[in-house]
This record gives sequence, structure tokens and C-alpha cells, in this order.
Amino acid sequence: MTGIKNLFSTPKKKVISIICIVIIVLIAAAVISIIAVRSAFIGGGEAEKIALADAALKEADVSGLRARLDFDDGRFCYDVDFYSNGTEYEYSIQAKDGDIVSRDIEGNSVNVPYEQNYSSQPDSQAAVNTNESKQTNTSSAADSQKPVQTESDSSEASSGQSAVISENEAKSAALADAGLTENDVTFIKVKLDTDDFIKTYDIEFYTSDTEYDYEINAADGTVKEKSTEAFRIQTNSAANGSDNYIGVDKAKEIALAHAGLTEAEVQFSKAKLENDDGITEYDISFYSSGTEYEYTVNAVSGEIIEFDYERY
Repeated sequence: MTGIKNLFSTPKKKVISIICIVIIVLIAAAVISIIAVRSAFIGGGEAEKIALADAALKEADVSGLRARLDFDDGRFCYDVDFYSNGTEYEYSIQAKDGDIVSRDIEGNSVNVPYEQNYSSQPDSQAAVNTNESKQTNTSSAADSQKPVQTESDSSEASSGQSAVISENEAKSAALADAGLTENDVTFIKVKLDTDDFIKTYDIEFYTSDTEYDYEINAADGTVKEKSTEAFRIQTNSAANGSDNYIGVDKAKEIALAHAGLTEAEVQFSKAKLENDDGITEYDISFYSSGTEYEYTVNAVSGEIIEFDYERY
């Protein structure tokens, strides 16, 4: 009781105490609101089922299936991604009612974007468009054995641009950096592009458990940027308390070992514990020799969920 009285013993302490109480109340109200909102969502598993049904596929037919809760354009949506026969499917599913907000299907010469317009499109017409899109998606899966079509090197030469390496050389550079062979992966995208006035190859491929994104310098074949993301990372159960976490120092060690660096060679900009859609993880960021590294490490298992590095 004496301690409480001391909090309000001076005018300054009264003001500080009132501000602290208001902040605590606001935080508690925000947490309760978030819990209440999320309890009304359909759930990631249901969003996956909706996307698979729309694509006319079964879970056994796909790999890399994952759903993540996101907030975009003033509404909560599940971003659902998966792969089948060299084709990448990306869906945005409304978290509240399961409506398909958008879909994008790309890979092996397939590129079928889709966007619903709820304000101007009648329900009957939307149904027709959805059915047509399903037919297009089904045929695209059948065509998935066709080779990846990209911008040709000959077009670069004819336009007077500087010479670039071939797409096969760019693919080999990405695979060598990942420590994989062409037999280990399925390619989704190999495209010549321009980034900051530099010709680069955008290359995407995946294995049974990981997605790889690369930017390869088209002039010399060096890796300009890369990122990987693991599929279906196990969600931490409620029983996994903080006592089971590996700790931020261990997470930093894991990230540094993966990057092939020591703590003396880097400058950390972030190392914090966060929760992303039910997964407790460490977000680690650091700099070294003109390169920024970003890692996401599972707080319980120590598995690298995602990493990215970029030269600046």
C-alpha cells in the first residue's frame, strides 16, 4: 500500500503514473481486440483448402503449401502459396469469409493473373469468370512440361545492348551458390531483367522443402541478391514456453555460421524475438563489407526459416 502511495506522492510522479496506467490499458485493449478479431478468421488450413479447390488440385499433388496471415488494403487475408508440376500458385484469401481476393499462376510459360472486382462485377459474371479461370489453370498445369520461356540473349545482341551470359549459365551460377544440381530442383522462373540499370537474371526454383530466389548479374554471373524460404515450418505449440527457446545469442551464432562470418566481422542492426502468425522466431539483421544480411530463425528448433542478403 505504501508503494502505491509513493507512486502519487509528487505531482510529477502522479503524471508519470497516470501515463503508464493509460498505456497499459491501451495495450491490453489492443491485445484483446486482436484476439477477438482473429478468433473470427477461417484459419490458415481452411484457406489452403479453398485455394487448392479453386486450382482443382489436391494436397498430395502440390509441394511447398503454406498460408500466412497478412493485412493488406484495410483487410486481413491469408496469402496461400504452393507449387505443382513446375507451376507456382499464389492466392489471397479473405480471412473473414474465405472469398478469393486474387490469384496469380506463373511458371513454365504460364502467367495467369486474376483480380476480383467486388464493386462493379455482378455475382453471376464473377462466377463465369471464375470458371473460365479454373479452365485456364487446368490447361496450364497440363502444359507445365514445356520449357521455361525467357527473354532471349539474341534480342539483347540485336538491340545493341552489352553482351550478357546465357540463361543456362545464370542458372548454373545460382545452383552452384545453393549447392544443388539441376536434378535437385524445379525451376519456376528464369527471366532477363534490368535492376538499377544493371542487367540481371531473376531466377526462382524450389526443392521439396525450400524456395530459392536469385538475382544473377547478367554481365559476369555473380550473385547480386538471393533469398531462401523453408516450407511448412512447424508452428510452436502452446507447451513450448520461453524456457525452450534457444536464446538470441544462439540465434545470432546460427545466422553467422550460415553466412560464413564471425561476430567480429559484422555489425548487428537487429536481434529480437517475435511472433509471426503463431511461429515464435528470432529476426536477425547485420552488415558486413557492403552487404546486408537478414535471417529468420525458429526460436525453438534453431532452424533457419528464411534468409536474405543484398549488396548496397
